[in-house]
Amino acid sequence: MRAHAPKMTTLHARVAAWVKLLTRCGEKPTRKRVHALRVATLRLQAELERDLAELPHASHQAQAMIRFGKQAEKLREALGPAREIDVWIGKLRGLRASNAKAGEYVPRTIEECSRGMARLEDRLKRKRRTAGKKLAAAIELKNERFVKAAEDLELASEESRLPDARGIGRELVADFRRVSAEFPVLDESNLHEFRKRIKTVRYVADLHAGSDRECARIATQMKKLQGAIGEWHDWQALAEETRRGDHAWSKPLAELLETITKEALEAALETAYSVMARMSGKEGETDRDLRAVDLKIPVRMEREPQVTKERRLA
Repeated sequence: MRAHAPKMTTLHARVAAWVKLLTRCGEKPTRKRVHALRVATLRLQAELERDLAELPHASHQAQAMIRFGKQAEKLREALGPAREIDVWIGKLRGLRASNAKAGEYVPRTIEECSRGMARLEDRLKRKRRTAGKKLAAAIELKNERFVKAAEDLELASEESRLPDARGIGRELVADFRRVSAEFPVLDESNLHEFRKRIKTVRYVADLHAGSDRECARIATQMKKLQGAIGEWHDWQALAEETRRGDHAWSKPLAELLETITKEALEAALETAYSVMARMSGKEGETDRDLRAVDLKIPVRMEREPQVTKERRLA
């Protein structure tokens, strides 16, 4: 078993763990707790979405899944602002640390960006405190409905809810191909939507990665793909946040972040081509060959030359 693979547990155990995370996050919505609850919610949603497709819509079990899914979506909406700010603060700190290692000589533009990062981080910290309070209040207000939906889900499902992993790898590859076929061209206008559409493949593969080698392979590829797209989307959102208010101190930083965003977009698209090639079994072939197979690899768009790190920090 892979050392970091999720344990094979029953749905009952996963829902119980989710309720525990919900309680802890409601008590004190720290960065780690918000992240853990969000991931647990996404995994449960992905698992239930897949199982729901195989059940009669009017069945008690299907209705319990639908009710839980609606409450899970409301919880994710509540978690979103705090989670997003946590990501932004982390990226700013990483960027500041990277700039600090540049050497003794620091160009004036970098000094201006560093001051802008400090100002922006202070602003984000204030917003995070407010977002944390709103999140805790939202969980307290809706906690009874969240827990009730979880209890109904447990009662409507068998104790050993985890399905047999045999054949799931092939099904997940087919699911990935179906989604990919809906995105004949990937660019910044649809890349984030593509990432959301493959989340079910990612989290169901995660669930079975410890017992099925094919699922482990798929989970690795989906994590790589979602991670690269998420990296670009987070930088893009941070650049937009920096431009809000149009402060003089924010302009040099906004320019830097826009450059990083462009680089992250290029990296995300390159990763998409690579992962799709692996998932199609056509790794190493040309773009023309890849676009000819059933899994349609998105057309590679012409882009501006990538800006090197040295130029970006100049």
